[in-house]
Amino acid sequence: IAGALLVLMIAAYAANALHFSRHFYSGTTINGIDSTELTAEEVKEKLAQKTEEYVLNLVGMDGTSESISAEQIGLAFKDDKEVDQLLEDQNSWLWIGEVFTDKEHELQVSVSYDEASLEAAIDGLQCMQEGNYTPPQDAAVDDTENGYTIVPEVEGNQLDRDKLLEKVKSAIDCGQTEVNLSDSGCYLKPSVYQDDEALNARVNQLNQLVSANLTMDFGSGRTETVNGALLKTWVTQDENGNDIIDSAKITEYVSSLAAKYNTKGATRTFRTSSGSTVQVSGGDYGWLMDETTTAQNLSSAIAAGTQGTFEVTYTNSARSRETNDIGNSYVEISIDQQTMWCYVDGELLVETPVVTGDVSNGTETPRGSVWKVKGKTTDYTMRGRIDPETGEPSYITHVNYWIPYSEDLTIGLHDLTTRSAFGGDIYLTNGSHGCVNTPLDAVRQIYEVVSYGFPVIVY
Repeated sequence: IAGALLVLMIAAYAANALHFSRHFYSGTTINGIDSTELTAEEVKEKLAQKTEEYVLNLVGMDGTSESISAEQIGLAFKDDKEVDQLLEDQNSWLWIGEVFTDKEHELQVSVSYDEASLEAAIDGLQCMQEGNYTPPQDAAVDDTENGYTIVPEVEGNQLDRDKLLEKVKSAIDCGQTEVNLSDSGCYLKPSVYQDDEALNARVNQLNQLVSANLTMDFGSGRTETVNGALLKTWVTQDENGNDIIDSAKITEYVSSLAAKYNTKGATRTFRTSSGSTVQVSGGDYGWLMDETTTAQNLSSAIAAGTQGTFEVTYTNSARSRETNDIGNSYVEISIDQQTMWCYVDGELLVETPVVTGDVSNGTETPRGSVWKVKGKTTDYTMRGRIDPETGEPSYITHVNYWIPYSEDLTIGLHDLTTRSAFGGDIYLTNGSHGCVNTPLDAVRQIYEVVSYGFPVIVY
């Protein structure tokens, strides 16, 4: 009886061992599936069914989520014998000890899917549609009214398609059901942030380039200012990519000032002593900017970030910086009236008849312009042009006072003691060689008040 019982017990134990060689123990779960008493094939069927029900949730940075389903990508269970190997590893002869314990298994189950369908599913996500996302923007230099500042970066919420595809594939392969897109690094990021050292250095350099504030005074309330607002329009980059002030822009600017404010040879409306107005132009009186020197000095002042007044350099100057640069001290000569006036600080000092260049022999005094006195001297001997036939000057005349004003120093004001009468129509047939013959007493008074640069208006 004992032997028979032993045989029966051994047979029963062996039968159970045989059973558990083909079935999983009670309490076995595989990838969350209750696999109690299931064969490998039955577990595979459940895994295949679970695979068909698979959904991957994608959670965005704002907490919203979208999903990709197995159906969309043709996801299917792929039998790579993982379940068979797990059952084989189950020692069925130890069933009596194992059958009463819970056993949880997580298998790396192989799956297959259509790559093109997966990419199409990703491209079809709402978060991937243009207009539904904000691209990242690098921190950048921006200009203010008088300088530059840094516009902070924009993080945005645009996904990096390649990274997203990579993370989704990995999640599907691992059987994950959720991917946090932020934690997974799937978003595109700015490459330059507002604390970027090079960016801040550039802004500081740019602000230094445009830090100058210079004011030029051209009289009569006319001013020109070089400040950050203007300098920003002159900023360029050299061949090495360095920010600089374009020297050509400085030159152009100075030339524009010269065209605007130069008065040498300009047309002026002059109110005569008789009350009429005449147009005079030409001559050498007036302001003429030294454009080269002014541009060089302006460039240096800008580089130094100078604040305050900037002095323009001139090669020719007038007595007044106002719109009427003649001012109220000048010599006025009317050819038709054969009269000369001299004003000092607006007060008439001298009014005298004169004799100008002889009309009959073509030595008329040039008119219609404004000249400046070139100097003055006394006890002066005037000599005419050399006669090529005789080798002698065409005339030699001694004068007590000589005040030249023409560019070539050949025409000016002087006395002529040999002349007994002035004014009238003497100049028509018995005029000068081009100078303005003046009574001795009158020219003496004028001599005492004029100096280099004193304006002479002839009309």
